[in-house]
Amino acid sequence: MATKASYGSLTFAEQISFFRSKLNLPSERWNDIWRSAHNTSFAVAGAMKADLLNDFRQALDSAISEGKSLIWFKSEFKHIAAKHGWQHTGGADWRARIIYNTNMRQSYNAGRFEQLQKFDYWRYAHGDSQTPRELHLKWHNILLPKDDPWWQNHFPSNGWGCKCRVYGVSKNEFERRGLRLSERPNDGLRDWLDKTTGEVHQIPKGIDAGFDYQPKREVIAAKRKQQTEAKIQNKAKRKAEQATERIVPDSFSTVKGVTNASLNQALNVIKQTSSAEQVDLLGKFMQQYKIKSLFLKQAEMGASNAGAKAIEQSVAEYLKNDHFRTRRLYTTNGYRRAWGFTSSSYDNVNVKVASTIRLDKMVVNELRQGVKLAAMFNAEQKTVFSMSALIRSQSVSAHHGGTLVTWLHEVGHQLHFKAGSPPRPMAKHLTRYSNSNYYEWHAEHFTAWVLNRNALAEFSPEIAEYFDKLIVGVLAKEPK
Repeated sequence: MATKASYGSLTFAEQISFFRSKLNLPSERWNDIWRSAHNTSFAVAGAMKADLLNDFRQALDSAISEGKSLIWFKSEFKHIAAKHGWQHTGGADWRARIIYNTNMRQSYNAGRFEQLQKFDYWRYAHGDSQTPRELHLKWHNILLPKDDPWWQNHFPSNGWGCKCRVYGVSKNEFERRGLRLSERPNDGLRDWLDKTTGEVHQIPKGIDAGFDYQPKREVIAAKRKQQTEAKIQNKAKRKAEQATERIVPDSFSTVKGVTNASLNQALNVIKQTSSAEQVDLLGKFMQQYKIKSLFLKQAEMGASNAGAKAIEQSVAEYLKNDHFRTRRLYTTNGYRRAWGFTSSSYDNVNVKVASTIRLDKMVVNELRQGVKLAAMFNAEQKTVFSMSALIRSQSVSAHHGGTLVTWLHEVGHQLHFKAGSPPRPMAKHLTRYSNSNYYEWHAEHFTAWVLNRNALAEFSPEIAEYFDKLIVGVLAKEPK
């Protein structure tokens, strides 16, 4: 029989997982995030501040995972708007209802999409909207194979307030009941003008602009791969806790939550993904060139700061550098602005961390998904500033994950230096920061290469291949 689930009062794991897999993305309007980008991005039109967006996300997470009502969310909405002094469009009750219903329905439908994969056929069912759309009524009881291309842009929700759903029909049920497949509807396309950008999009008739996509996680297209990868990562994490391979031989940290063990544990988890070869090469580079890593608090990174003076002897014993005055190697005038820094004269990288940072709190999948998201927005000419900024401001991992991203960025600088500081080989760039100069071009793309080489290759095969050759070439050289 066809299975059924509801949203609002009853939630399920796939629905919750879909919502929690998103990255926060401030936007001025809902259409700034187009079509399937909503699968990986959480946005509230007009909510441009990260803390405001986080509060809305937490409220919606509670609504989805705990089955909280619209009345409850309306109260939370008003409290959050007042707390941040947010001047939103429309009345509070109306805006809260739109945000609540859209996120509840789309997360439900995304989770439902995942559940429906086990069925051979899908049946479209019109909902009970107060003002039913003519075509949605026409599509009621349409029965097609689950892989029919019609579902690619007709899987509910198909517009604001749309309550249509899809039910699964197994092959046994199809044959037992003597069912027949429907003829695929062909209702044509319509032009839709984005009045802000002036772009004209072709939208299937009966579908609201921006809803012509399957509300599913981006990785659902390779669902089996995702499930396998998740199992491998969980297994790897358990193994890493017991016996972590020392990819990075040593590091120095003044923060309890950032240790060499937790750094290697994070890298071991990444190694269990498609990035295994990249992590191996990273480890070989760190060991062959004896690159040292320092994780320091901001107060310890200013040359005249008492904190910097207090750790100087300990850092000197760790670095064992006879060429420079020790404090010069881990302090900088720009320590308040920069998350990290290094130099072609150094064999160490420096990363700024807060005392609350814990590397075991980051989610590796978020960091890897960040590369995909950066590529997606680059393609839409909405390029993110940097990989670190993306993870720090828009993911649950926040500064915990951002610490690892910054560390990879600084190691990327060292790889570039050891290669002789070659110029950028091409103009194409993933982030705005990578377009600032050839140093940052190498550091940003190296970070993406380690985290998710496959996603980088989808964005630019040439960049991915360049780093394949660059690191192999550096490892073939003898360190000076």
